[in-house]
Amino acid sequence: MTKDNHDHHHEEHRDPTIETLVTPPVKIPPAPLQKRFAACCVDSVLVTGGWLVLIVIQGKNPFALSLVNDGYLAAIVLLYYFLFEGLFASTLGKMILHLRVVGRNGDQCSFTSSLLRNLIRFIDWLPFFYLLGFALILGSKNRLRLGDRLAGTIVTAAPEKDINPPPAPFLFH
Repeated sequence: MTKDNHDHHHEEHRDPTIETLVTPPVKIPPAPLQKRFAACCVDSVLVTGGWLVLIVIQGKNPFALSLVNDGYLAAIVLLYYFLFEGLFASTLGKMILHLRVVGRNGDQCSFTSSLLRNLIRFIDWLPFFYLLGFALILGSKNRLRLGDRLAGTIVTAAPEKDINPPPAPFLFH
């Protein structure tokens, strides 16, 4: 073996490396309590209004305690929150108050997360008027109710739209 072949054979072996940009963890501030409460009030009025219309159209007494009436209310609540948060990451109340539901990584709320957080909404209502949910929100630094904890979501302020966005790149040269 010549010296050149010998040196080449013992050349230091290095693993290939790929340089990447590392993104820092996402810090998502929770929505202000007063905005979240106001959005809840708007959504409650809308859901209750939809439920009353459905009950009255069927000629039923909305004030009568009834499993059918309660079932309609539960279905409307679940569908309203699930569909709006799954599609738009916001209910109408949250849209008006500029709030949205996001995952812990900052991505828009998915249908799976929306379903999880809203199935648990009925537990957050206990014993009445969102008492458990409100207590959990107050006791959590990120203001998470039980549904948010299970689904890995957080309600936060929607980002403000840039009134002066950068110009679009030239599409044709």
